[in-house]
Amino acid sequence: MAIQAAQITIAVSNDFDFTLEELKTEFERTSSHQVTIVPGPSRRHYGDIMAGAAFDIFLSDDVQRPAVLEQSNKIIPGSRFTYAYNRMVLWSVNNRALSPEVLREKDFHLLAVTNPRLSAYGKAAQETLESLSVWDSLQDKLVFGENIGQTYQFAISGDVDLALIDYSQIVYGQYMQAGSYWLIPQSLFTPIEKQGVLLTDKPAAREFVNFMQSDYGRQIILGNGFNVP
Repeated sequence: MAIQAAQITIAVSNDFDFTLEELKTEFERTSSHQVTIVPGPSRRHYGDIMAGAAFDIFLSDDVQRPAVLEQSNKIIPGSRFTYAYNRMVLWSVNNRALSPEVLREKDFHLLAVTNPRLSAYGKAAQETLESLSVWDSLQDKLVFGENIGQTYQFAISGDVDLALIDYSQIVYGQYMQAGSYWLIPQSLFTPIEKQGVLLTDKPAAREFVNFMQSDYGRQIILGNGFNVP
C-alpha cells in the first residue's frame, strides 16, 4: 500500500544541516513527502523536545542526548540509530604541505582547536594532539573556540595559521574549501558518533530514516565528509 504524502519536520545539529539539505532534496525527488529542516545546536533541540516540541525526527551531534530521550520515553521505542561518524582534519586556508611533522616541529604561529570542555570536537582535537605527543608542548600556540564553527572562523579569517576542525566543514560533495588539509587518522581520536531518533510514528518519518540508511543515503553522507556505520 502506498504511503500517503505527508509533511515531516527534522531537528538537526548545525554540523549536519548542509548534508541533510542534500538528503532532503533527493528524498523529496523520489517520494511524495515534504521535509522541513530546523537546524540548531543539539542542546537547544534537546531542551525543546523535552518541553514537547513537535519534531518528527531528531538528528543529534552526539549519543548522550538521544539516549536520555530514550530513557525518558520521549522517542518511538527501538528507533535510536547511528547515522554518521565525524572525521577530523588539520586545515589551513593557505596552500601548504600539512602533516604531523608541522605540529611536532611547531612550524606555525597559532593553532585553533575547540575547547575540550565544551565540545566532542575539542576532545577529539586534544586526543589527536596527545596521540602525537604534542599537546603539552603546544599550549602556548593554542587558540580555543567555543564551538566548531568558531574554530573554523578563526582559520578562515586568517587569525590563526591552522585549525583542527571537522572534515565536513571543508568538503561538500564535489566541492572542496580552498586551502590545504591533512586528514587525521581515526586511530588518533575517539570516533565522534552521531545518533538520531524517531519522535513520532509517521510512516513518512520512518521512510526518511530508511532512506538515510540506504546505500544511496549513505553515499550522500560519505560525500559530505562523514563516515557511516
